[in-house]
Amino acid sequence: MTADDPEEVQEFVAENRDLLGRMLAHGDTEARGYALALLANGGKTDDFEQVQREFDKLRDADEE
Repeated sequence: MTADDPEEVQEFVAENRDLLGRMLAHGDTEARGYALALLANGGKTDDFEQVQREFDKLRDADEE
């Protein structure tokens, strides 16, 4: 996969949505940054909605 090929990035995101979600939920700052960069460059609307739900879960867990 190269950053120069948007189709490859989109394919990677489509095939690894669960992994990216786990990276966002449980990864360190660097892992979260990579996951967000991949989603920003290869994600679809549904992916961003899933990310928002994960952020909401994290926020709610922090408030408890």
